[in-house]
Amino acid sequence: MISRVLIVDDEPLARERLLELVQATSPGCCVKEAGDGDGAVRLIRDWNPDLVILDIQIPGRTGFEVIEAVGPESMPPTVFATAHDDQAIRAFEVAAVDYLLKPFDLERFQTAWRRAVERRTTEAIRLEARRLSDLLNASGIEAGDAIAPENGRRPLERLSVKKDRRTILVPVRDVFLFESAGNYVVLHTTTERHLIRETLSELHARLDPSRYVRVHRRFVVDLEVVREIEPWHRGDQVMVLASGARLRVSRSFRAELERRMAERA
Repeated sequence: MISRVLIVDDEPLARERLLELVQATSPGCCVKEAGDGDGAVRLIRDWNPDLVILDIQIPGRTGFEVIEAVGPESMPPTVFATAHDDQAIRAFEVAAVDYLLKPFDLERFQTAWRRAVERRTTEAIRLEARRLSDLLNASGIEAGDAIAPENGRRPLERLSVKKDRRTILVPVRDVFLFESAGNYVVLHTTTERHLIRETLSELHARLDPSRYVRVHRRFVVDLEVVREIEPWHRGDQVMVLASGARLRVSRSFRAELERRMAERA
């Protein structure tokens, strides 16, 4: 649930428009505003909002400098709302929930809102998982003991997912992206997302090695949906998926990715 929203933009009309969108999406929300980076940092620290809607070019500090000042680990879920279309990759690198390019409509805003709600839910689950892990460790039980290794067995074909008090089976072939969320993994399909309790490393070890490759500490990707690899600044690379999504390729995983891509050529 999102009940406190901070809007950060130096343009009064832009803040007014964002306020209208928030109120249309969640009428009961408490909203505060900041017109510069320093004010944003103070409100984030003192008020602890559930969501920050943040412009990039603002007086005092840029949006990225706001995140740096607060600390990425302490930053609430953040949606960038900006007229600058050249900072999306950097925004997602600092774990932004979404990147809204002005002008945008209510439907696009509400998509970002749903993603923010999902992020808060995932974070709450991750914190609870960490608490339980600490309790297990204090009792002399390793948290990893709960998941049996399956190395040497045939690749995983289906995943069991708890949803609305039901258990559903999701075919692995329907998942194009596996995203780490602490001791959980978010499964991205073309139609929806699911959450399972398992680390990304453990899950990756159970997937078909000819099809799924790790490209970042947070991501395992289905090679079937990789459209191209683009160079980025300072020798880094960006992977473009068939959906248009863009993921940074970590240098530590690049050699394995290049080998696997060559095998499929």
